Amino acid sequence: MTTTLSNAAISESVALRLALAAKAVPQLQLATLVTTLVSQLGEVLTEKKLRSISPKQLRTWFSEDLPAQIEPPDRVQLAQVHAVLTGEEVATMEAPEVTATEPLAGPKVKVAVTSNNQQQIDGHFGSCLRVLVYEVNADSWQLVDVRPVTCTASGDARTSFMIELLADCQILSTLSIGGPAAARVTRANVHPLKQTTPADADLMLSRIRQVMHEGPPPWLKKAISENQSN
Repeated sequence: MTTTLSNAAISESVALRLALAAKAVPQLQLATLVTTLVSQLGEVLTEKKLRSISPKQLRTWFSEDLPAQIEPPDRVQLAQVHAVLTGEEVATMEAPEVTATEPLAGPKVKVAVTSNNQQQIDGHFGSCLRVLVYEVNADSWQLVDVRPVTCTASGDARTSFMIELLADCQILSTLSIGGPAAARVTRANVHPLKQTTPADADLMLSRIRQVMHEGPPPWLKKAISENQSN
């Protein structure tokens, strides 16, 4: 099924992504968003083209190529746009609800997840919308906090903000993180785990729980010890 937007026929899923992305940047009209993307990606806009967009490209396109009378979107807004346009699923990129009322008992670790949509590991360290924080012990795990990424800075300033955001965690699970940022995270005593593809956080958390149950390796023993000392 196709929908007509501008002068080109695009799929219904692409049209929905564009409509959801436009809600994240209310200072732009939908037509301005589409025109800018078409000027950079060419007609017709497709899922493949949208998923090829990097956060840096979006920031360039919507800062340098907009009419002078339009206020450029900030970094937080563009992170939302990027998540909607490039996500595995077409979604509004909402945060999950924290339902935990009591901390887990016994030895445990706190795991930070860079996320855009619900409880998915689908966010890049440099552009995710939020950080989810889980407690994991040898028997179970639970979501204990959802921390929005409100930083509009980039580079080292963004990395510093992110490190502060997960300062009480011992493990970071992220879709992607650059070498310098990963080194700084490690120096902050947080062990980074890169995911090759987006996945449900439960899959990763289940593996950590199982390893803790069977006998943690030295790096995980250290993480458990650090959590107990916090």
